[in-house]
Amino acid sequence: MSGFRHNSGSKKLVVAAIDFGTTCTGYAYYVRRDDRTHLADINTNQAWTGSAETGLQAPTTVLMNPDKQFDAFGFEAEAKYKSLSLHNRHRDWYYFRHFKMNLHHTRELTRDMLLTDASGKTMKAMIIFAEAIKYVKVHLQKRLREGLNEDVLPREICWVLTVPAIWRQSAKQFMKEAASKAGIPGAQLSLALEPESAAIYCKEQALSRVGGVDGVYLRAFDPGERYIVVDCGGGTIDTTGHEVLADGTLRELHAATGGPWGGTLVNEAFEQFLAKMVTPPVFERFRAECASDWIELERDFENAKRGFSSSAGETDLRFPPELGRMYQESQKLDLRERLKEDKYRKGVELVKNNLLIKPVVMKEFFRAATAQINAHIGDLLKKRELRDVSTLLLVGGFSESRIVSEAVREFHSRMRVIIPEGGSLAILKGAVMFGLNSRIIAERVSPYTYGVHTRKFLATGNGYPASSLKKVQGRLLVDNAFDKHIEIGERVYIGGTSVERKYVISNRRNRSVFWNVFQSTLRDPLLCDFDNGCVYLGKLTIEIPQEIVEERVSLRLSMTCRGSELEARVMAQDQGLSCGAVFDFLDTDITGSDVSVDLDEVHVD
Repeated sequence: MSGFRHNSGSKKLVVAAIDFGTTCTGYAYYVRRDDRTHLADINTNQAWTGSAETGLQAPTTVLMNPDKQFDAFGFEAEAKYKSLSLHNRHRDWYYFRHFKMNLHHTRELTRDMLLTDASGKTMKAMIIFAEAIKYVKVHLQKRLREGLNEDVLPREICWVLTVPAIWRQSAKQFMKEAASKAGIPGAQLSLALEPESAAIYCKEQALSRVGGVDGVYLRAFDPGERYIVVDCGGGTIDTTGHEVLADGTLRELHAATGGPWGGTLVNEAFEQFLAKMVTPPVFERFRAECASDWIELERDFENAKRGFSSSAGETDLRFPPELGRMYQESQKLDLRERLKEDKYRKGVELVKNNLLIKPVVMKEFFRAATAQINAHIGDLLKKRELRDVSTLLLVGGFSESRIVSEAVREFHSRMRVIIPEGGSLAILKGAVMFGLNSRIIAERVSPYTYGVHTRKFLATGNGYPASSLKKVQGRLLVDNAFDKHIEIGERVYIGGTSVERKYVISNRRNRSVFWNVFQSTLRDPLLCDFDNGCVYLGKLTIEIPQEIVEERVSLRLSMTCRGSELEARVMAQDQGLSCGAVFDFLDTDITGSDVSVDLDEVHVD
């Protein structure tokens, strides 16, 4: 296979992918010229902000003016905020960095969720995400015009937005709605899972024998081979296991897992170290009053972090004199005297305006992240589905850290650890390929059991707890039953559907009806019980066609994994009409669903 064939059913002229990362954001695109796509034809942006730092993508940084209007993104945002702070005019501006992780950490996402900026002020998260995506979209479109010497119509672009595989459905929907507000229609947008995108790229790179790929790399993608992708990003570590099928498509072996152990964990460890060194109150005052110095120190540490290895010497960072002055003013002690204490003197030293960090301390900043990564990989390799895996594929920006790769190779010495060249761009290029042919992922494994809340009438107790049963008109009723559609661990064939369930709407008064949707870590949950592994996901709203006037309507509902998201298909059985079916995973109100099951039928009264 010398090239990557796109899905001939797609008619878009351009496939454009945006990798909206925790620390950096970038894009890649492909312009269709014939029926085949080669890696050399895929354009990736390098220093597209105009910065001289070639090879780096733009920081995911947004600056909003005092009127809460967008002002700048990336390096431009950092430079302007630094300039404002030098003149002490930054306090009314809104400066956001590393905000993507809020979608992972926030338990109940809503459209009105707030983000806190560098100085403690808040704005709606949806606005910040939308403005960032809009900036990248406009920049990409401008580059297309310049490269093609002609305009590309908006409808001719197929957009792909990368997301961590471990994200909840609500986080994925949040990104889609932010993209919609940024001017990307939902019908032209696909979500690509980051580790899957990287795997697609690496498989194609190996099969095309590009970039000096060696024999070990090639064998990892032979039909029947199994491997684990470890996507090491700035915020999260995503892992998924794949098997290469005979036709070159990929089958997921185990549902994506991971956690918040990315590169920012190293930065956080450095910040915590500084805070202890100068005391937390002094550190917080410094960040608030000397934003420009803090930006410079953060940038210096980020560069040092990327280049640090176990054989490196001291790390030399320019130390802000103002931070030393603030410490002395607060503690009545010179900071150099503080660093002579036993807990610091062997690890750091302040020489003039330079902070020298010993290798043992720098390694400690990485320890929490590498320990979590290795422990997680170890747990995965114990699972039955992954016991035959002998290859680890490390991708993502954090994988290029030699400390990370060394730690993984040392801890898992019996595994083949492959770090593809240009691994930080693997996700972007793979996302473009996913946009060209989403069927390259043949099947996934459901990470949860999915179903809807029902009230179920029963002939017998059927194993339900006695406390959940009551009698209504002489029949047993379960008021909080879980009606299963997709089971945890079930192989979900992309584009396929689950078993249809029959639902009956009676005494309806509205054009739309809805169900509360739940997920569970159990295979056969009986109840939508929060204490029993069930979590509320959101609403599934069904729009009944106007042609249907009957008060009693039979519906057949099936759920599907079309791409990387849950979708539903609903048919009005007697009329043979398709009904609109929309999930809303950002709806946190679990009241109002009044579904009931009468033996084999579900009734909505």
